Amino acid sequence: VYAPPKILPKIPFLKQEKIDEIILFGFVFPLTFAFLYFSKVFFGAKVLIIVPVVITATAFGRYWGAGGAVLASALLFFLDYLIFRRLPPDILQTNLIVSSVTILLAWLIGGLMEVERKTQDELVKMADYDYLTGLYNHRYLQEKLASSLPETFPVTKNVLSSTTSKSAAPGTGKLTLALFDINQFKYYNTLLGHQKGDEILAAMGKLLLEEVKNPFYVARYGGDEFMLVLPGTDKGEALPVTHDLIEKMTAVVTSSLPEKEKAKSIKPLTISVGMAGYPADGEAVLPLIRAAEDDLFRIKYSLDKAYLYKSVLSEISALKIKDAYPALQAFVALINARDRYTFGHSERVMSYAVALGENLALSEEEKDILRYGAYLHDIGKIEIEAAVLNKEGTLDKTEWETMKKHTVWGNEIVQMMVALKEIGPVIRSHHENYDGSGYPDGLKEENIPFMARILRLADSFDAMTTDRPYRNALKFSEACLEIKRHAGIFYDPRLINPFLVAVRGVYKKTS
Repeated sequence: VYAPPKILPKIPFLKQEKIDEIILFGFVFPLTFAFLYFSKVFFGAKVLIIVPVVITATAFGRYWGAGGAVLASALLFFLDYLIFRRLPPDILQTNLIVSSVTILLAWLIGGLMEVERKTQDELVKMADYDYLTGLYNHRYLQEKLASSLPETFPVTKNVLSSTTSKSAAPGTGKLTLALFDINQFKYYNTLLGHQKGDEILAAMGKLLLEEVKNPFYVARYGGDEFMLVLPGTDKGEALPVTHDLIEKMTAVVTSSLPEKEKAKSIKPLTISVGMAGYPADGEAVLPLIRAAEDDLFRIKYSLDKAYLYKSVLSEISALKIKDAYPALQAFVALINARDRYTFGHSERVMSYAVALGENLALSEEEKDILRYGAYLHDIGKIEIEAAVLNKEGTLDKTEWETMKKHTVWGNEIVQMMVALKEIGPVIRSHHENYDGSGYPDGLKEENIPFMARILRLADSFDAMTTDRPYRNALKFSEACLEIKRHAGIFYDPRLINPFLVAVRGVYKKTS
């Protein structure tokens, strides 16, 4: 049975799910006492008063059930008094027994139902809410967002895809998603400990619960991500709300840091936000969420180009270098994607360097350092604009000075991670020249780390044999001559012949 919402608020204890029990009670209660009145001397019929009492206890709990039992018992005594004009001892005794049993039963059944309802509520809360922050979880966010969109769309849509539906009602036609992310949170989790990280997230959840009011709602979208849904607003109208929340969220995060950490010269935690709005960025749940994620990615990437690398590296900080390889592949692919002229460069350089390492009979540990140093040697390029990386023609002085810094930036990035610290010097020095004319430190001969001297050869050879915007690739024989010509200038002369022997077979495979 459906009751109009306008009626329910006028009766505080009524809820839509209770309507059926109320109607049943309204039918059974008078019918029970009518039956008792006409049965008169059939004392066994008196147990029927348990039926409406059980209905009351089941629907409203032990207090209402016990109250209903007391009322039913009083009516039972009154009914017998009307029939007999007095209460004979046997009738009084029967009524007392029935009333006592009814009240006790109502209390027990009502209590059991309250426990069951509480358990159901807890299960629902576990299913729909994040235990740490108290906010909606990712699953329920999508469910609630799907139910919000029909009220938002000015035309009817299937909110999970993009197909037309006749079930949705017209609405305001506006809705905005704002996806908040705590920058570098994984790094701080490692620095301060996961318990402190959880405290920060819990404080963030408390703030959002206090600040976000109906019809807006918020959910924990991921580990350190929160999604705010603003029905009835476009992105322009949502901006003041998001900016205000960012200020308050940043303050909460800062205040949650231990005093000794605040005093340190560590980079403060900041908040980034990506936004998406209907209908400009998507007309269904999944496209809208993807648009918000993409916008957040662009914001974070523009603010800190090394963010993605540091994020992935923080995930592998506790791993041994071999175990880190799958994660390393992900962000090396990102570097390659940004620099179209060096796509696959890191993989080829690694192959050439490891081939020389095997030819020199290096230990497995040394080959691992060489392998991952080669694989990550250009990681610092994440700090350089794609326009500079892909420029057709000669770089100007400023651009060249920026480009040369990638060795320093790469070293700084990997030095944050215990698993990768050993490859830092290799990355920093892979553009040092044997005669001291290289960068960034102008190291010379034996002062250049041995692995970096190997990497210098492998990196140069691949650059020579790969097409670049300013020249075509050299043939294998031409590259070998160029390497020999710069022996003792750019390259360690003792490594030239072993390298050319080792690289021949690898070059054929990579070609």
